[in-house]
Amino acid sequence: MKLGLNIKLGIAAGLINCAVWYGSARAVGFYSLDVYGYKFYTTLLLLLTGVFISIYFERKSQKGFIEFKPAMKTGVLFTIILSVMLSAFSLIYHKLIVPDAIDFFVSEERKAWLAHNRTLEEVNKYLVEYYIPTFGAFHTLMTTLIWGILLTLLSSAILRKKNPMAPFSEN
Repeated sequence: MKLGLNIKLGIAAGLINCAVWYGSARAVGFYSLDVYGYKFYTTLLLLLTGVFISIYFERKSQKGFIEFKPAMKTGVLFTIILSVMLSAFSLIYHKLIVPDAIDFFVSEERKAWLAHNRTLEEVNKYLVEYYIPTFGAFHTLMTTLIWGILLTLLSSAILRKKNPMAPFSEN
């Protein structure tokens, strides 16, 4: 089975993003929130360039022409591959690499909320619902998909080019 260029680019972008995430965590510290900022900006940069490159090369393989729908399919497939890889790495990161990071962030958040005169019940209700590894993985999956689809819409609109020799359909 031959993998398409957009799938190969999605896998490469996922590996690059995971490496940057882990490398920045080692450099800055596993218990720093700056790591998640670096991960977010790396993801946006890889989405923007990867979606654009995927659609561009798909258009190039079709003799310089691509319509909006095939361009969307190409970009969305790249985005799905990248988001699934990041979501899986998020689970691995929070379950195996730094399993106590979430406990650390919860304790820091609890201190901050209690300093602002919140009741302990309010604080615990919020923190129990929000700080779990599966929620982090789901959050990573959904935000990457949403940003990827938005960037795919933009790139598809910019790079589409109809073939003037294509047969006209009256439907």
